[in-house]
Formats: sequence, C-alpha cells, structure tokens
Amino acid sequence: MPSILIIDNEFPIRKNIYNYFENDGYIIQTTKSGSEGIQLAFSNDFNFILIEQDLTDHDGLRVLQAIKKMKPETVCFIIAKNPSYESAVKAANLGACSYIPKPLSYEGLIFHLRKGEKHRQLYIEALNLRKERHENLLELSREKSAFKTVLNSINGGVLVINKKGELVYYNNASLVYLNVDDLEVGEYIIDRLPNKIIQQVSDYLFAKSYIEKVREIEVEMIPNNKLHIQAVCSHIPKNSNDYSGVILVTRDITNKKKIEQIKSQFVSMVAHELKTPLVAVQGFLQILNNPEIQITDEKRDDFLSRSSDRLGGLFQLVNDLLDISRMEVEEKKRDLENIDFENVVKSVTEFLELDYKKKNITLNLNIKDNLPKIKAEKEDINRLVTNLVSNAIKYNNENGTISLTASSEDNYLMFEIEDTGIGIKEEDKPKVFQEFFRAMNKETRSVSGTGLGLAIVKGIVKSYHGKIYFDSTYRKGTKFTVKLPISKTIYKIKPNYALENS
Repeated sequence: MPSILIIDNEFPIRKNIYNYFENDGYIIQTTKSGSEGIQLAFSNDFNFILIEQDLTDHDGLRVLQAIKKMKPETVCFIIAKNPSYESAVKAANLGACSYIPKPLSYEGLIFHLRKGEKHRQLYIEALNLRKERHENLLELSREKSAFKTVLNSINGGVLVINKKGELVYYNNASLVYLNVDDLEVGEYIIDRLPNKIIQQVSDYLFAKSYIEKVREIEVEMIPNNKLHIQAVCSHIPKNSNDYSGVILVTRDITNKKKIEQIKSQFVSMVAHELKTPLVAVQGFLQILNNPEIQITDEKRDDFLSRSSDRLGGLFQLVNDLLDISRMEVEEKKRDLENIDFENVVKSVTEFLELDYKKKNITLNLNIKDNLPKIKAEKEDINRLVTNLVSNAIKYNNENGTISLTASSEDNYLMFEIEDTGIGIKEEDKPKVFQEFFRAMNKETRSVSGTGLGLAIVKGIVKSYHGKIYFDSTYRKGTKFTVKLPISKTIYKIKPNYALENS
C-alpha cells in the first residue's frame, strides 16, 4: 500500500489530509515537528511526504533538503499559506515534486499525488536504465559516477546517445518535449533533433575529451507559448579523460515561461497605468499649491474632480489585481448562499446609473418571472455582473442601448448582456479573456481600464462550473452569455478522531 507522511504545524490540516486519504487505502503518519518528520522519513520508506514550508521548529525547505539527501526516491511536496514564485523555484531546485498552495482540497491533492506517482515511475525508469547494457554504454553499470550523472539529470524526457550519434535509450516524455512522433533505438538521432539542440548535443558528441561542465538551453518547441522546454546536455564519463556517450534531459518549462510573460505584462501595464494618472494628479496638485498661479474656484473644483477620477482608476486597478490574486488560489473556502440574481442585477444597474446616463444609453431589463436562485458567494456574483455591465457602458456609443436578460435553461441560470457599442475585431476575439489584454484601436483609446475585468469574470464562472461565451461584430456591438448552475451540492468533511490529539 502507498504510504504518506504529513509534516504540518496545524492539526486541522493534518486531520483533513488524513480524512481525505484514509479511505483510499493509504498508510498515513502525521507529525507537527520538522525534526521528528526527518527521523520518520529516515526510518521508513514513504511514497509521499507533504511538508509545510513554515514549520515551528524548522524551515520546511531545510527539512525537504535533508530528506531528499537521504531518500532521493521519496516524492516530496511543499505546502504553504503564502506561496511565492521564488519559494516555488527554490523548492523545485531542492527536489520538490510540486509546490502546493493552501487551502488544500481532496481534488487538488489527488492531482499532485498522481503527478508524484509519475515522478516516481521516472525514477524507477532511471534505475532500469542502469541494467541496460548497450554497446559503448556497457561500462555504465560498472561506473557509479556515470550512473549518478544519469540519475541526477533525470527530471523529464531522457535521451542517451552513444559516440556514433546513435540512440541508446529514450523515454516517452522525450517524444513529447522534442515534439517528435516516434524514435527507434539504434537510429542516428542527431538529424531528428531541433536545430538549437543539434548544436548543443554536437558540441559534446564531437568533443575530443570529457567535458565536465553541464550546458543548459531553453527552446520554444511549439509557438505561442504552447511548449517551452529546457534541454540539459552532459557527457557520460568513461574515465577522467574520456566519455561513453551523451545524455540529453528535457523538461517542460512552459508554465515558467507563462509566469515570466505575465510578470512582464504586469510590470509594463502597471508602469503605464500608474504613471499616467499619477503624473496628471501631480500636475494638478502643483498648480493648486502654487500661490503664483491664480485660478478660479470653478477651475479648482475641476482639477480636484479630475484628480479624484484618476485616483479612483488606480483604486480600481488595485481591486482588480487583488481579485486576480484571490482566484489564483483555486481551492478556497466560500460562504455560499442562495442568491436572488434579479436583486443583484437591479443593484448593479442602480449603482452604475450615472455612468450610463452620462452617455445617454438606454438600459433594457428583461428578467423572467420566478427566476431560480443560485448557490454562490454574493460578492462573486456581484463582481461578475458589475464587470460585464461596466464594460457594456464603457465600450458603448453615445445614445446606445444595453439589453440585460436573465432566464433559466435546463439546469442553468442564463444571463445575457448585449450592447450596441464598439464590438471586437476578429483577430482580438481569442484574446478577450486573457489577463491584461485590451483591444487597441481609435475607438478604445479614451477608455480607461486594466484589462483584467473579463479575466476575472471568466475565473468566477469557471470556479462555479459555469459557461461563458460571446458573439461580437466590430462597430456593431457585443453579446456576452453566462450560464451558472442553478444548484450545487456542498460536501462537508466528516470529522475523524483517530488522529493524534493535538
């Protein structure tokens, strides 16, 4: 039976994980002490170990490092309340299979355990590689240092190539990461590799003597951020001056690249969105505070009003970023209640009444009688409706129309919002729900926003297992349709008092 060790300060966390997996046939041990956790790991052969990053008596990353040093075959996970990109990278470098944010859920943990099982299989695959003796790599089984090179390099796809450039070994992951359909042991492999990797492998394959240094490169295998890999190449040593072949290890770093891109977009967007209004507000304040500049009361009020509008936009930016951050933690506790959708729509339209009346927009409400209630968090539904209605106002034309319809269809509450505004170009449609995306054309230049509103809407809809889609014609208008499940079952975890009393 697979076994799990849980090292976490919080008794409720240990208790919940215990309850999650006890009935699944796992053998489970728990402790709140990092020191005791290390001792248990050394004296037992656990399949999986979950380690809290901020333990009372230890740094969780140091506990991870100690366990992986003595038990490299054990699959470890770091769990944390406040995950960060830097901590996740550090944990991965120390050998963690995954970095799991709190709060935890059964579905989320199962996902990571399955990932860990594949990681463990890859390790076993590496052990099997040691037993395979082929041509120039026969000495691999007799050379501990050579096997250590293979073992330490494995973290994804693996290719082993002999001095003749012939493929000796590969695993299925390498097919995926190198974007090839099939490979054959014994074939001349160099010409099958991507151009950048050919150069990398050739530098080692045709070297006159053993190269101790490992070389890493990053390659975009499938455009548009669909697949980025890291390729790590090194010699398999035969002796201090010679080598038996070359090993190429490939790892999927697509998520890392996406994170880097999002961070870059964030910096660029924040620099623009913050700088422009702050410069404007600073200019207004300098004028108001300069005794040498005489302005009328009407002009003073105008400057103050415009400054307030600019700062309001910044406040909205901060709120949007907090919403995105909140939804990044997929598993979260919600206070669900029965929501009267009609009341939400009426409340939002009343709140935005001044905005649409400024543009002389006609608002039509068509809410069907006996509209069923939905079980959700009221703040989420209010945010969803507010973002959609606000967009319909901002991107509408003067004297335009907005039609809001709410009805029920099968097991869904259906909300439709249609405007007669700017519309969306065909080339922009695939990007509509991307974070920070804003269509750039002459009609949208004067429209303020962060590019996060629709990303937030989609995140909310997805979190309730709903559906969202849109239809738009450029310069004619856009129609968004949202479907939310009418009812959802809430599962409560039954208490299990077989755990330690702490």
